Amino acid sequence: MVPYAIIRRFAAGQQIGLDVADQDIVLHYALELLYRAGLLGTVVGEQPGPLLFKGGTELRKCVFGETGRYSKDIDTDATHENGFEATIEAALSEQSPFYGIAFWVPHFRYSAGDNFSGHISYERAHGSGNFALQISYRLAPILAPVGLPLQPQSHFAYVECDPPVLSGLGPYEMIGDKVMACNRRLGGSAKDVYDLHLWSQRPFDEDLVRRLAALKAWTDRLGRAGYEPHTFLESVVPANYRWEDLAGLVPRKL
Repeated sequence: MVPYAIIRRFAAGQQIGLDVADQDIVLHYALELLYRAGLLGTVVGEQPGPLLFKGGTELRKCVFGETGRYSKDIDTDATHENGFEATIEAALSEQSPFYGIAFWVPHFRYSAGDNFSGHISYERAHGSGNFALQISYRLAPILAPVGLPLQPQSHFAYVECDPPVLSGLGPYEMIGDKVMACNRRLGGSAKDVYDLHLWSQRPFDEDLVRRLAALKAWTDRLGRAGYEPHTFLESVVPANYRWEDLAGLVPRKL
């Protein structure tokens, strides 16, 4: 495990809470275990594993790096409908403790559409915590899954294994999903709005984002709020989102 003094330095450098910095590093080790189990990686010349990395954690770790907001969970899409519970439990517990971190799965929670999440607990010398591993079943991605190298971070020099190359949704697919999430969650969390703000600060293919958002709306399985682009854009105002959800997750130096 990365030494506690280095975690403290990482937290101070990012100007975030020690608990947020600590869990961000713990998630790195959890991703490594899922990669080693063949759940979240791609063997050269072969198909991706059955889980595809996505969500705010993917954007932070594989796109934005240390400029991104922090995310305390791991979100994935399943490429086929099959139970992964036993494999997930084995991946996280059979090598436990993994470089000083003990992982275990107290329980799984199931929701509509057979989606489920694992409640993952962990313990190491300086404390304990937990996070959710979300598994969602969905239509096939519009764009082909990609290999996702982790963006360099200051603590990598102290990690005992090389950063894995994960398999997941391409960044443009993720942004299309974020647009639809903001449309569905008017009045909800501002996390997706903030991620779109970060994306807007870098050059990107606006036509591709527009096409993906339209296709996501067309194939939306949830069938909730209809997607009317002009109405949606007019609704993306601060008062329509819950900004307190970002508390402690945005590096204060930004």
